Amino acid sequence: MAKRESQGLQIALILFVMVTVVLAVTTFVFYRKTEEMAAEVAKAEKARDEASAFGEQQSYWNQYFMHILGAKPLEDAALAIVEQSVEGDEAMAAVRKSFLADVKTYGEGLPPETVNYRDLPANILQAVRKLNTSNTGWSEDNKLLVDERDRTKADSIKEIDLARQGERAAQDELATLRDQFIADRTKLTDDQQKQFVDYQTKVNAATTLVTARDTTIKARESELKVKDTTISIQKETITELRDEPFEAPDGRIAWVNQASRTVWVNLGMADGLRRQTTFSVYDHEAMNVAPGAGGDKGDSEEASKRKIDERKGMIEITRVIDQHLAEARIVDDYAADPILPGDQVFSPAWKPGRKVRFALVGFMDIDGDGRSDRKLVRNIISMGGGNIDAEVHDDGASEGELSANTRYLVRGEPRDGSNAKVLTADGNLIGKAEDLGIQEITLDMLLGLMGYKPEIRTVGLGKNADPLQFKAEPEEGRARTSSGNVSEVFKERRPPKRNSSGSAY
Repeated sequence: MAKRESQGLQIALILFVMVTVVLAVTTFVFYRKTEEMAAEVAKAEKARDEASAFGEQQSYWNQYFMHILGAKPLEDAALAIVEQSVEGDEAMAAVRKSFLADVKTYGEGLPPETVNYRDLPANILQAVRKLNTSNTGWSEDNKLLVDERDRTKADSIKEIDLARQGERAAQDELATLRDQFIADRTKLTDDQQKQFVDYQTKVNAATTLVTARDTTIKARESELKVKDTTISIQKETITELRDEPFEAPDGRIAWVNQASRTVWVNLGMADGLRRQTTFSVYDHEAMNVAPGAGGDKGDSEEASKRKIDERKGMIEITRVIDQHLAEARIVDDYAADPILPGDQVFSPAWKPGRKVRFALVGFMDIDGDGRSDRKLVRNIISMGGGNIDAEVHDDGASEGELSANTRYLVRGEPRDGSNAKVLTADGNLIGKAEDLGIQEITLDMLLGLMGYKPEIRTVGLGKNADPLQFKAEPEEGRARTSSGNVSEVFKERRPPKRNSSGSAY
């Protein structure tokens, strides 16, 4: 019994060992199978991803081909995405490059952003038709030219034949005219002799007539002198009437910013205003500030100086903003009488919508250094909007021409009397200005009314000083002398007298 139990245990043990071995083998085989299946799954996923990427790429290629063939055009955003995806492929990049070259070659006149291969044949056909039409027109023109050439050649031959016939007729006529000329010359000689006798008789009669006419001319010269006097008076009257009063100023101050020293005026692009134009500013109630206005010609200079003194300040245009608005900086003003909105602006060199014309004569010296400042005067007038019609240069050369439209003759200082050419040119220009009734103003009047502020000359000191700007004193020095007029405040100082008693006080 014990033996049977031992055999049962052995059998059970053997079965357990076999089952364990089978389970171990089965587990190993299953584990190996699992690893192989995981590798196959990873490989399949990689193949799937590659297939998906290839499919997506093929989809982009297909969309691009459909677009360039015109089967299904893409919008701008979609086309940009598709073109970006196909640029990385060498074959598709070559296709796109070839397509763009075809569009450039055969798509002339078509919009490049929407053109495709469907549009190119029609465009090529249209271009061929145009060329055929042009060739047909050229052929017809060529045929017309050939016909015209043949017709011209035939006409030329006819004209040559007619010319030859005319030449023969002319030779025959010339022989007839030569005989007629000889006969006429003989007759003319006889007539001239007779006319000479008649001429002598007429000369004697004309001499008597000339004497009578001389008497008439002298009488008329006396009448012309009277009329010249009348014309001079009328010119002065016209000059006075032509002077525009200041009731209609060039413009007005629209707004003022004293903090930034800026003003705005009611003038702009529509008035022909330019940058750097300068204006004098007058009170809003000021009247007749134009040069020479409101008085006789002899009083015009004194009156103009008085009007310049009444000026509130000067401005310079820095920016033209609108049709009738501009910004300007305050060049000069007076704290006691500041520039206010509504004040009037005036410039003799500028008028709204037209140019004021000037003429220059005489020596132009602004800063008193003895050198000509004519170029500076020209620049001041030009920047102010004026125009120079005529002038006499410092070497006596005359330039330009005066006209009835010239407004002012600006006279500088008299020239050096040693140069006859300069004096003659000055006198001619002044005389013509008087004949045309052009108003004369001095250089100081022009600069004052235009608001010109001369530069202030300074002398540098210290180590940067220029020694040429200081005049040397004589070697012996300069003795200081008194004029003898001493104020009573300064009295002669003397030491106190000593007290006779011996005290110091």
